[in-house]
Amino acid sequence: MNQFNTTNVGATAPTDAGLKSFMTGTYRYMMMAMGVTAVVAYFFGQYMIANPAVGNFIFQPFVLLGFVIAIPVLFGTIGHKLPSMSKGGVLAFLFGFSAFMGIFLSAVTVAYDPLIIAKIFFMTVALFGALSLFGYTTRTDLMPYLKYAAIGFAIYVVYMVASAFFPAIAPTGTLQMVVQGVALVLISVIAASKTQLLKRTYYSAAGDTAMLDKMSAYGAAMLLLTFINMFQILMSLFGRD
Repeated sequence: MNQFNTTNVGATAPTDAGLKSFMTGTYRYMMMAMGVTAVVAYFFGQYMIANPAVGNFIFQPFVLLGFVIAIPVLFGTIGHKLPSMSKGGVLAFLFGFSAFMGIFLSAVTVAYDPLIIAKIFFMTVALFGALSLFGYTTRTDLMPYLKYAAIGFAIYVVYMVASAFFPAIAPTGTLQMVVQGVALVLISVIAASKTQLLKRTYYSAAGDTAMLDKMSAYGAAMLLLTFINMFQILMSLFGRD
C-alpha cells in the first residue's frame, strides 16, 4: 500500500474518463474477489461442520496470530514487487488472498444465521459505498488521517489478538461496544482514505497501462481487506439476534 505515490492530487486533479475507468476496474476486481471469498467461506464452513477438528485447529490463537502477521507481510511484499510483477501474478495474489480471507471468514458462516449475515453484509455495502464515494469526491487531503487511523486500527488488532490468548482482558458488555465502535470509526476513515489513495495511484502512473492494470488488482485486494474488517466489526456490533 505504501509503495504508491502520495502526491497531493485529491483536491486538484480533474476527474476524467481514464480515472473513472481505473476506479471502475478496481471495484470490479474487488467484487469478483469478494465472490471468491464468499464461496470459500461457505464451503469451508460446511467442511468444518463435518470435520470439527479442522475448525478447532485453524481458529486456535496461534494460528489466528499467523493469519494476522501474514496479511501485512503479503501486502508489503507484493507492493514492493509490483512494478516487476506480471498482471497474472498480481491477479493470482488478489484471488489467492480472497480465498485466504474466505477461510478466515468461514467461522462466521458457522456461527451466525444466514439472514443475519445477509443483513450485516448489505449494511457493510451501504457504509463502505458511502465512504468510498466521500473519499473519491472530497477535496480534503485524507492522508494524514489515514496515518493515524492505521496506527489506531493496528492497536485494535493487537488488542483483539492478545485477548484470544488472555480471555480475561477480552472486552465484554459496554466495553466491547466502545472498543468495536472506535474500531468502526477507524476503519471508516481507512476506507475513505484508501479510495483517495487509489486516485493518487492513477495519477502517479497515468499513461502506463500495464502498471495501472496491476495497481487496479492490488488496490482491489486492499479494498477487500478493508471491507472484510468493516464487516467483522459490524457483525460484532449488530450481529446478535
